[in-house]
Amino acid sequence: MARKSKKGKHRRKKTTRIDKRKLVLVVVCLLILTFGLFKAFQAVASGVSVAKENVGSLITAVFGEGEDTSKVNKDKQFDLEEENTTEKKKYVVYIDVGRGGADAGYKTKNGILEKDVNLQISKLVSSRLSSQGDISVVVSRNTDIALSNSERVEDGNKQNADVFVSIRMAGNEDPTAEGVQTFYRVGANDASDELATLVQKSVAAYVDLKDRGVTPFTFDILKNNNMPAILLQCGFLSNPKEEKKLTNPEFQKDLAEGISQGILSFLDAQG
Repeated sequence: MARKSKKGKHRRKKTTRIDKRKLVLVVVCLLILTFGLFKAFQAVASGVSVAKENVGSLITAVFGEGEDTSKVNKDKQFDLEEENTTEKKKYVVYIDVGRGGADAGYKTKNGILEKDVNLQISKLVSSRLSSQGDISVVVSRNTDIALSNSERVEDGNKQNADVFVSIRMAGNEDPTAEGVQTFYRVGANDASDELATLVQKSVAAYVDLKDRGVTPFTFDILKNNNMPAILLQCGFLSNPKEEKKLTNPEFQKDLAEGISQGILSFLDAQG
């Protein structure tokens, strides 16, 4: 009987030791759980700051130490803005509207004044070129005012124009004189002859007028220009047939398109 009692006591002692181990294990688990919850609470409280730190740590771990990523992004964005600014560089086209004010130019038997036709066509050219994103157009006059040739040239130079195009009509005692002709400065070495050639060819392709070609000449309007400069005589108002064409709105649109395309071709070729 004594053995049974002793054996029983031994089992109870062993059982007590097992319970202590479990207790210790439970306590350790609770501590770990509490620590984990505490860290989770800290992470939630930190919010975006913790997320940024983690992302930064991850980038550093993968790529090593480097520039701050937020700074790099700003730098890249600034570079893009600079590139866009460069792409938006504009060419300046100066359209000189011939005659004006007391200087009416040629007057037809029907009372048509050259200064008015010059303005009509110049406005169409200006509108067409202005529709291009990289073209800025300046005109010598938008209304019926008088300007000297020197004032026109000086204004074109002030505007830092890339090209200077004077739009005129022709008149002659011979009513059969006809055609379109483009002039550039004698001895010009600034690509004025190239501008004249491209505009002349383009106009001749767009409208049904005799092609009189390109000619160097000593017009005052073509002196002292700081850029390629030409004078375009669009036709003869003294010729009844051409008068009818040059005052026709649809013909004027085609003529303006031809002039515009010639100018654009020149600017494209210049880069």
